Amino acid sequence: MGNPIPENPGALDGFKLDISHQEMDRIIGELEAIYQSQPTAWLPVESIGMMLTHELGYEDLDEFHDALKCTFSQFLESLPHIEIQEVDGKEKFRVKPPPPPEARGGKVSTLRMTSRQDLWRVCLKSPNATASIPEIEFEIGADSKRHIDSVYNHVAGAIFNLSQYVSSHTGMPNEDREKIAATVDQLSQLLDMQQPWTWVISDPDGMSEFKPSAGVEVTPL
Repeated sequence: MGNPIPENPGALDGFKLDISHQEMDRIIGELEAIYQSQPTAWLPVESIGMMLTHELGYEDLDEFHDALKCTFSQFLESLPHIEIQEVDGKEKFRVKPPPPPEARGGKVSTLRMTSRQDLWRVCLKSPNATASIPEIEFEIGADSKRHIDSVYNHVAGAIFNLSQYVSSHTGMPNEDREKIAATVDQLSQLLDMQQPWTWVISDPDGMSEFKPSAGVEVTPL
């Protein structure tokens, strides 16, 4: 077996995962579809990068990297559920296997958002987990799906969903419409990082993760 590539504790200072929510979903979906065909194997980073370039419709690897705003290897390193190691001088990766059910325990992961760089941390929200922002009493509920995205995109997605909800419910009472609009404004201000705030993941299965994880406080649920 090769040598694991450790998480870089300074990665937050120099890396920014700045991909749209839709493109992140597309890439993660294709990546997991490829991996599911060989779920126990360590896959070559370079070859899978080329495969994804083709499957996602990019002209070449350079265009794929431009869309990622980083190399494919850097993208994989930013994902909490991916392990990378070097074998005979070449990078390989796999999806980390989940712990057996009897080894899982509920946990609460709390990240204090103090700088814009914190917005680009990747947060894996497991199917049964909720995300909350206590400062504005806001919660994103569990929806039986795993979501892997930057904290920024998790919040931006909530803003989009609330805005779409208002637009599609034209008969909504003005009072309700104003409350939702106020929440959208609060969420938008949080993304502007006008002041520190808190991102809390409550996970009964203990499967949620952050990358980088430095500074994340984890307590039992």
